[in-house]
Amino acid sequence: MSSKTLLRPVRPPTGAPRPVSLPDRLALRLGLALIVWSRRTRRQPHEIDPAEELRRQCEHEARLVREAEWLLLVTGPRQWR
Repeated sequence: MSSKTLLRPVRPPTGAPRPVSLPDRLALRLGLALIVWSRRTRRQPHEIDPAEELRRQCEHEARLVREAEWLLLVTGPRQWR
């Protein structure tokens, strides 16, 4: 498999580099600062409320029971036919 870089050598840029606008430089600085800040901040684990966890588990089990009932109704034999 070939590509342009294999077929033709890469030429170094000629002339002076183009100037970068002030808004672009500020955006780059701000973006890099946000990346560094987000990696340095440690996320604290949330406190787990036992009552809330129990309520979620009960809702999850009730949903599983409802889904099982629906599956039995849908896949069961059609006695009325």
